Order: sequence, then C-alpha cells, then structure tokens
Amino acid sequence: MTKLNDFRLVNDFEKSILVNTLREISHKSDILLQKIQDSLYISFDRTSSKGQQPSIYLVPTNHANIIRKFETDIQISSVGLYFGFIKKESFRLSLEGAEFLVNREYLSKDQILVIDSNGEKSVLYGNDIKKGNVINFPANLRKGDFLVINNVQNEICAITQSLISKQDLTRVNSGDRIALNLVDKGYYLRKRQ
Repeated sequence: MTKLNDFRLVNDFEKSILVNTLREISHKSDILLQKIQDSLYISFDRTSSKGQQPSIYLVPTNHANIIRKFETDIQISSVGLYFGFIKKESFRLSLEGAEFLVNREYLSKDQILVIDSNGEKSVLYGNDIKKGNVINFPANLRKGDFLVINNVQNEICAITQSLISKQDLTRVNSGDRIALNLVDKGYYLRKRQ
C-alpha cells in the first residue's frame, strides 16, 4: 500500500524546479506552465532501489478527477504522459515530454537537429552526435543549447545539448562531437530491466 503523497500534484517547490529548467529550454515556458500547471503530478517510487528520483506526469483533467476519487490504499505509479524526472533539484525532460513540447510548438525550429540514418543508429546506441551525421543545423545554434534530434522521417530520436555554436562548425571535422546525448530512444532497450 502507498501513502496518498506517493502520487500527487506538484507543490510550489517542485514547480519552481520545473519552471527553472523549462525557462532554459523554451522561450514560451511561461505560456506552457500556465496551461499545464494544474496537470503536473509527481510520483515517488519508494520500492525502487535507484533512490528518490520522482517522476513528473502531465495528467489530463478528466483523469485527475478520477485520481481524486481513489482511496488512499490504491497504488498509483503513473497516469498520463511521462514528462520527466527530478534529480538533485533539477528537472530532466523525457523524450515524451520533448515530443509534447515540439508538437505544441513550445520549442522553436532552431532547437531541432536532423541527422542521417547512420547518425540515428549511432544515437540509438547511446553515442553523441557527430558533425558528419547532421543533415540540417539550426540557424542560430549556440553552445549549451537544448536540442531535439530528429531522423530523416522527422521522428524524435534523442534530446541533446550542443557542444558548439554555429560559428564553430567550420572549425570541426565531420567525426567530431557537436552535441552531447542526454537521452535517446535506444535507452529503453539498453537499460537494465
């Protein structure tokens, strides 16, 4: 049995962590947070041996109404869209969360990097992004930018952080890393079950 606080709305402190991270990722974060703030739930998996890394979920209003009706002895581990997790007072966006932001245009086109099929294979094995695998660079690429990595079919493969700016592209070789892989779709297959 779990306590009621194992799955609940985020509190003000947790919301501030989300706000700080989302402001770094999206220039439309304030609009986004106004729309989703009553839909953000946090889940604590107290049975996990991985420590306390609470998960954040976006829960549709109709689902939230059902959650409120549950008795405290019913265990809820997840509902809605997995948005990410909190680790060391920092929010880490999930691939599902990134796709949510892209589909609703909370991320700009300058945050999408398109890679070729060899780059996609490499990324799905957990590798970083190399210059030679990039088909389309963002026009205003800056070092430290949050980037969504798409394959040639326009499907999200990973989320990354740029290691260089657009001006530095001419100085790096095709085999050099240009973005750090934060999480990719291959992670689900590689993680220990």
